[in-house]
Amino acid sequence: MGENGLRKRDFLKAAMLGAIGGPVFAQDQDLFGIKVPKALMQFIPAKPLSIATTVEKIIRLEADADQKGLAESPLQRRKGERVFATETSIYQLVLPRLVALIDRSELVDLGLADEAGSLLAELHATQHELPEALLNLPITISLPQPEGRFAHSHLSLAQGVPLPELVKPSEERSETDTNAPLSKSKDFLSLKDEYRRLFHSAAVRSEYRDSTGWHREMMQKSKPRYQSVSDNTGVPWYFIAVCHALESSFNFRAHLHNGDFPLTARTRQVPAGRPTKWLPPSDWESSARDALRLLGFADQKDWSLERTLYRLEAYNGFGYRRYGVASPYLWSFSNHYERGKYIADRKWSATAKSQQCGAAVMLKLLADAGEIDWPE
Repeated sequence: MGENGLRKRDFLKAAMLGAIGGPVFAQDQDLFGIKVPKALMQFIPAKPLSIATTVEKIIRLEADADQKGLAESPLQRRKGERVFATETSIYQLVLPRLVALIDRSELVDLGLADEAGSLLAELHATQHELPEALLNLPITISLPQPEGRFAHSHLSLAQGVPLPELVKPSEERSETDTNAPLSKSKDFLSLKDEYRRLFHSAAVRSEYRDSTGWHREMMQKSKPRYQSVSDNTGVPWYFIAVCHALESSFNFRAHLHNGDFPLTARTRQVPAGRPTKWLPPSDWESSARDALRLLGFADQKDWSLERTLYRLEAYNGFGYRRYGVASPYLWSFSNHYERGKYIADRKWSATAKSQQCGAAVMLKLLADAGEIDWPE
């Protein structure tokens, strides 16, 4: 057997041992000429996102929706247009189109909705990172090794993952930074005043005004769905909305926990195997309730502005503070954030820039629109 054959064999062996995570297929698949059962195909990693292929599929789905006479969505942007994008711009350009396709089809054409949902899940995977709070869940996973080598050892999330090496923040601060440096504390009382100050001084950067306007419209339109989950969990609808944006890119055909698709199967990525029970399988609302309860957000009493921002940052992680960078999980698209991002598990880049709108920015958009009356 040649070198390629050995690699294929080792790849399949790793997949059979459950060493890596990937998409679920509906039936047995041929891989390198070998029939692989559906149960094993879920461990084979998804292909990297192809911008050209993704755009072609979106245009085809939009044409299909038109041909079927599906009602237009108010969330639609640039329907049918070619997208000239790079890896750093594709997310913002096609997110509204995929969300609009799901909005058009979810109640009348599940096949089309799931095609759009699958594409959106692939797009989301290019942005999503494992939130730090999930490292405290008692779940065991396996991680791929660099350069295609696979380890069969397991990582217990309860033990956590080593934090990146501390580096001294740059002495230079851009004019978009706030006057006071960011606190290095993780304590709520120490951060409370900072959250209020940053929130009230936050302003959307001019290049993101169209995108943030779309985010506000999406959350307002979907408020009844978020409210139905809120009524059962005690979590404010707007908190659910921003979690839906950041943890699954507004995908109502995927799990709120981590954006895993499809809803007809339990989650594969951390937190895996969720929900343990949900009726009916494929119901977004019941899956969302499971996510909020699993992560400890349900039945909390204090949902003041400061506590809300603290919960969001604590969930994603305080690692940005060690670099003197306001967390993009909260402040991306605002004057408080310019660049700096974890681009892989605990791998820091000072030049990378988040493509997702920050949670605090979305909350301020809703508050400015009169949708939030913050409790004291």
